[in-house]
Amino acid sequence: MNSMADALRRAAANAGVQAPADPVAAEDAARTAEGDALPDPLSGPWVALLREHGVDVPTNPTMGQLVQRSDARARALKEGGRRREAEALTREKESFLKARAAKAWSLVKARFAELDLNEKAYRALKQEDADPERVLARLRGSRGEALRGAGAARLREVLA
Repeated sequence: MNSMADALRRAAANAGVQAPADPVAAEDAARTAEGDALPDPLSGPWVALLREHGVDVPTNPTMGQLVQRSDARARALKEGGRRREAEALTREKESFLKARAAKAWSLVKARFAELDLNEKAYRALKQEDADPERVLARLRGSRGEALRGAGAARLREVLA
């Protein structure tokens, strides 16, 4: 499907006609502009503390990389007799992850309301400890639109 859309855009550009932008990318950009983006770990105090302790943070890290490096550094600090610093690093990490999960769940709940989805299914997903970032990613774009008005069983099947 993308190759056909790309071919149409190229043909329109060759003919001098402005092709419409990708609607999914435009929707994501609008959400980010509206403040619907998840907190950025690189601009928070957790990663700043990691850098203070000499941890090499990649340019565009995944959350798994950050958590793994943070846990390793906290363990090294604890083994080196710097227990308070290790606990402070762990506290910052847990605080950031908790805030990020809370924001993700609030965005999932808002998206459920946009798509007229069952609130019981939302609560069931939350109770099952589903990953809110993964659920949010699956609800965005055309995949989420396909779920509009779906029942709780179908939602759990697709989102969990």
